[in-house]
Amino acid sequence: MGQTQTAPPDISCPAFDLLPDLICMEPVSNTGAMHFNTAWKQQAASLGVPLAFSEWLPLIAPADQVEITRILRDTTPSDQLRSTSFRILNPDGHTRWFLLRLVQRPATSDEHTVRLLILTDIHEQKRHEEALLQKADIRDRMLNVSVGCIKEIAKDGTLVHMNTAGCEALGVDSTSGFGMRWLGLLPPEAHVPGGEALKDAAEGQNARFMGVSQLPGQPVRHWDNMLTPLLNPDQSVEAILCVSRDVTIQREHEQRIALLLNELNHRSKNMLAIFQALIRRTVPDPTAPFVKVLEERITSIARSQDLLIHGEWTGATVHDVVTSQTAVAGDFPATRLRIEGDPELQFVPDTADHIGLAIYELTTNVIKYGALSNDTGTVTVSWGLHDEEDRPVFRMCWKETGGPTVARPERRGFGSIVIEHNPRSIPGASSSCAHEPDGTVWTFSAPAENVVRCPSRLF
Repeated sequence: MGQTQTAPPDISCPAFDLLPDLICMEPVSNTGAMHFNTAWKQQAASLGVPLAFSEWLPLIAPADQVEITRILRDTTPSDQLRSTSFRILNPDGHTRWFLLRLVQRPATSDEHTVRLLILTDIHEQKRHEEALLQKADIRDRMLNVSVGCIKEIAKDGTLVHMNTAGCEALGVDSTSGFGMRWLGLLPPEAHVPGGEALKDAAEGQNARFMGVSQLPGQPVRHWDNMLTPLLNPDQSVEAILCVSRDVTIQREHEQRIALLLNELNHRSKNMLAIFQALIRRTVPDPTAPFVKVLEERITSIARSQDLLIHGEWTGATVHDVVTSQTAVAGDFPATRLRIEGDPELQFVPDTADHIGLAIYELTTNVIKYGALSNDTGTVTVSWGLHDEEDRPVFRMCWKETGGPTVARPERRGFGSIVIEHNPRSIPGASSSCAHEPDGTVWTFSAPAENVVRCPSRLF
């Protein structure tokens, strides 16, 4: 005959009553409860349900009932903690989130399997979590409408997140979960500059590099990649934001413009050559001195044009303009022809033309009549930016010393117009040419904003 099992007696656990969690200890073999703490009893009373948790199922959200029922029906003893979150419908019609944690193990007498149920109110935590998820969803949707490729990269170079445009550009499945090496998605030629940029960003510096990508059957796309370190409150780098902008069309336009500029330069130089040929055929004596002077002036204009073309018509550095126009002076040592000034300072296009021709005329004159016509004279060409009344001003000076005695010319010809008057066509500019006994001194000044690019960078 079988033995009749009796319901286990209730156990008093005063310590459980001190905890805010809802705690129930019950046997799996029958419905008799062993213990409910105070918090559990209060919750059951507010819901208007019996103490046994199985009686609460009708109040659990339908979407959560299946999982709760599965856990309660599994009577297999185990030390493993099982947990799930679920919602309870309150009498006021609102739901509230709880976390169920359950452990069931054999009783010490081996007669009953006992399970411990702990319910923790996680409603505020869930609300915060849902708010974060909503913000993340809004963020993802914002990122996904961007045509730029936006990526979050870990310090070790693994890909954490990428928007839709980035996935399409790199041929990555948006549901892959990422975690792959970012550089491995780029062409081999981008690995070195990309690796250097990644290293700089991981050390807290902004970085940038140009790269390309090409999916099978598609044309090459050019990208401008900008890496920005994302910093923690202690200024350590947490992750790296990489924004890649598709500059394929811009690159194509740049190549087309470069082609057109080279063609324009070629045709312009052909026109200058035609002018020189016409001059030789038109004048009575092609060997006359003024013919050579005119041809040299045309060559000076061609040199300035070459500098502008090579600078993609954005201007030429002051240093390049000076050296190209003084090249006619030949191989004078640096002790006799001194060039002093910021080598990176760049003229705007119009200024390069005006100043270039003036420097050429001064160079021609100094070789014929000035400091470079003897064995001891020197020429110093200097320039710089100066702060005058909180406004940057560009100044340039041509100074001859040690040459033969210079007398003021009796007649002012075309050369004088080029040296003194032509530069004054620049807004706000002034120029002067003094014939001192020791040599010619030519000065030029103008508001920096009308002469050079980015004058404020030195102030």
